[in-house]
Amino acid sequence: MKYEEMIKEILAAIGGADNIQSVVHCSTRLRFVLKNDQKADPKQAEKIDGVLQVIQKGGQFQFVIGNNVGEVYDQLASDIKLEDSQSNAENPSGEKKKVSIFDAIISAITGSIAPAIPLLAGAGMGKVLLLILTITHVMSDKSQTYQLLNLIFDTGYYFIPAYVGFSAAKIFKTDSMLGAFIGLVTVNPNWVGIVTANKPFKFLGLQVPLIQYSSTLITAILSVWIMSYIYKFVRKITPGMVKVFMEPMLTMLITAPLVFLFIGPLSNWISQGIAFISMWLFHNAGFIAIPILAAAYPWLVSVGIHKALSPISIQLVAEQGFDPIIRVVALCSNISQAAASLAVGLKSKDKKLKSLALSSSATAFLGGITEPALFGVNLKLKKPMYGAMIGGAIAGLVASFLKLKAFIYVTPAILSLPMWVSKTENFVIQAIIIMIVASIVTFIATWLIGFDDPVQTEQAESKQDKVNSQRHPSFNLKAPVKGKLEDITQVSDPTFSSNVMGKGIAIIPEEGRIVAPADGIVTAVFESQHAIGLHLKNNADVLIHIGIDTVELKGRGFEQFVKKGDEVKEGQELIRFNIAEIKKAGYDPTVLMVVTNTKDFLQVLPIFDKEAAKKNVSDNDNVMLLV
Repeated sequence: MKYEEMIKEILAAIGGADNIQSVVHCSTRLRFVLKNDQKADPKQAEKIDGVLQVIQKGGQFQFVIGNNVGEVYDQLASDIKLEDSQSNAENPSGEKKKVSIFDAIISAITGSIAPAIPLLAGAGMGKVLLLILTITHVMSDKSQTYQLLNLIFDTGYYFIPAYVGFSAAKIFKTDSMLGAFIGLVTVNPNWVGIVTANKPFKFLGLQVPLIQYSSTLITAILSVWIMSYIYKFVRKITPGMVKVFMEPMLTMLITAPLVFLFIGPLSNWISQGIAFISMWLFHNAGFIAIPILAAAYPWLVSVGIHKALSPISIQLVAEQGFDPIIRVVALCSNISQAAASLAVGLKSKDKKLKSLALSSSATAFLGGITEPALFGVNLKLKKPMYGAMIGGAIAGLVASFLKLKAFIYVTPAILSLPMWVSKTENFVIQAIIIMIVASIVTFIATWLIGFDDPVQTEQAESKQDKVNSQRHPSFNLKAPVKGKLEDITQVSDPTFSSNVMGKGIAIIPEEGRIVAPADGIVTAVFESQHAIGLHLKNNADVLIHIGIDTVELKGRGFEQFVKKGDEVKEGQELIRFNIAEIKKAGYDPTVLMVVTNTKDFLQVLPIFDKEAAKKNVSDNDNVMLLV
């Protein structure tokens, strides 16, 4: 279970699984709504390895994870039986959370839309792919193959009310199937036919406004919110013997007519108002609005409310056929974040920061996923954020004059350049120009403004380290095996490379013989014999782990000479293992030694020259210093 330790720490930080009211995930973060925020510990949460940032905003407790958030969510759902934990509509503690109206609205919008965004992006890029195939004459838009593919990708946008209704039901703690139903009823083919016929239509003598609801979001969110109260009322008055059919029937009977008569028209008015204001800004004040929004956008991302702008973008694409503001702003901001991280990566002398900054930059440039760059580099160092804001604002100013338009809703980046093309217009060149402007301006600004490189502070800190070493007795650990010393952060197992288990070292073994790194007691042995736990004389708890995923060998190729409770001396043989057999089975034989109670020491440091590659060590060489 790859993320087992991370999930345990997350659950501990939020007050346990029982404190989860609901949880969804977007492209990079887990978004929890907790029953009692007082049970959560943000400081503890920020220390979790694998969590880039913790944000409390919009009534949500957000963990920024990065690109692997979907895998973390899936394992979380499996571990705590998420559907069961979210099925209770009421807070068992009886306490009502005090949330501002603004936070409640933002939470409802982001929670309802975030799960559907990957689907919308996929369907949108599918539509672009079809457009490219027809423009290049690879496929005819008259062919049946095209028609079927077009039907498939159109479904992604046409039934938005259903996806949003389903997600909104979870946010408003009501029946998810009824939430999806309320969304679907507005795109029923019969209703579409009624609207198309454009003839007066009445319900119980009341005129029903003829409005097309496909590809809309606000109607679904508002309708399900009202439905949640109706459903709660219906549940109270319905006799037990007929609940199974009476509850959904009465909920449909009351809610659906309200949607067509009142909620839908009101939502449509709101949507049109937003579209009108957006287009007015585009035509009359774009040169002011777009640069300001582009400069502010990373801060909206940092507090997790940028998703609240998604309905505007999606609505503009649905109604106008293009979005000239929100996606444009996102492009300027995304590329600026990428360029700022690139500048840090090229300028920093700290190997760990350099590696993180360059990889985060590539992710942002190519896929538009900026959270690793934002939280792991720019926001953490602070000053690169100013460079990104300057670059975003200048790029936004250029974009406002070029009148850039996005024709689908997807995250702007290099790989999504086709989003700026339609059947009648092509803004790819303009988008590339803006990306170049954002990159150059941000890079230069970040380079000139500078930042506090961790390497520059190490010299000052080393003086304090020397003082500390005089105050506290130091303790050396010997190499547990003969081989080549490696940086543990470079091993392929994230449990060890992320230091979640504690700080340590890795050795590529040249000899299949594990010895005790110091005097101590055996505290843990394993049936598979691939690892051993020791409590050493200086109270260090050490885990020696042979190979990556070698537990799957179930002891084959291993021979252990001690048992739990045995006293061992430095250099005493503990385990023998067959390196060739491990490799033959397809596993990495790298030996890992980790101090699992790292926090009990002032310093836990590998003893080798960081600039030297793969230092050879024998089993009597010092490899770690504990202070």
